[in-house]
Amino acid sequence: MRQLLGHFALAWLVLPGDADARDWYTGKTDPVLHYDCCGNKDCRPIDSNDVRMTKDGYFVRLHPAYLNESQEAEWFIPRERVQAAPDDRYHICERLMTFYRTIIPHMKFEAYQRYRWTCFFAPMGTGSIDSE
Repeated sequence: MRQLLGHFALAWLVLPGDADARDWYTGKTDPVLHYDCCGNKDCRPIDSNDVRMTKDGYFVRLHPAYLNESQEAEWFIPRERVQAAPDDRYHICERLMTFYRTIIPHMKFEAYQRYRWTCFFAPMGTGSIDSE
């Protein structure tokens, strides 16, 4: 029983560290537009297989399973908006945004929602991040 309690205490000590591991998103802003990245709820690591670097920036392919409407297969992130990640992973922040389109011939507006990226982080040494 004592050994079981010891393992439980160790697990309890490890879990809060995992929860704090992504606190670094909080307070980050886009380096060009200066919008908030939105913190832990909108940011997440992404698989490096879904990222393709070019001389001008990155193409990021996401697999949105959270909307019924199809979205763009790739997002382009310009080099000047890429920030350094504190680990060896890529990270993206997304926000659900509302857009409006005009319905012709009635000239009415129809609202629709799409996810858009707000911040992108790449590992140091990927070639597009200058060391600070």
